[in-house]
Amino acid sequence: MAKILVVDDLPFNVEFLQERLEDLGHEVGAASDGEEALEQIYSAAPDLVLLDLSMPKLDGIQVLETLRADPRYQGLPVVLLTARKEFDHRIKGLNAGADDYITKPFHPEEVVARINALLRIQELQQQVLDREKMLSRVEGIGQMLVTLSHHINNATQAILGMAQLCESRPDDFDQHRMLAQIAFKQSTKISAVLQSLQQMVDQMDLQTADYAGDPDRMLDIGFSTVVNQI
Repeated sequence: MAKILVVDDLPFNVEFLQERLEDLGHEVGAASDGEEALEQIYSAAPDLVLLDLSMPKLDGIQVLETLRADPRYQGLPVVLLTARKEFDHRIKGLNAGADDYITKPFHPEEVVARINALLRIQELQQQVLDREKMLSRVEGIGQMLVTLSHHINNATQAILGMAQLCESRPDDFDQHRMLAQIAFKQSTKISAVLQSLQQMVDQMDLQTADYAGDPDRMLDIGFSTVVNQI
């Protein structure tokens, strides 16, 4: 459920809304004027604000203008609570950045329906943002994979070339020893690349299948054995 701030200078309205919204499972805070409303928003970070238009100190329009001027709160859903006679003020409030308005006296079902609609919109917007972030990460990962693949390819090609040299000169043990040492260094590069890939998978919190053996350890054992035997 959501964290909702009710802002109204009439205690009856606050208690009325607070009681019904808490019955629905929402966490509800309250403020009695515009200055207190801003303090509550800055400290409690509500998911939605029910904001009375006519209040002392700072009215609803001034609170809205302050919020929309701050990048942190430009997307915060705000529903104006207005009297039926305040038509011009409602238009001004919508132009100032209100997402919706409810006229007094309000019906609880209407309040709940409008709140649910705005919370659904907010959730969809967050899903879009999360998807955009994921796509950006995937694009970056794709570029990283190309680079890592290039490093692996270079190292394996070097090892293949050295193996072919050894095969062509089977009796040149000095060259074999030198090539084995170089191949061991190349295998270390491959091991580092594989470690980078594993770290990238861990950071993405992906589920990976179990596999038999440790390729890094196998490379270390294989080349260490060759060097020691030569």
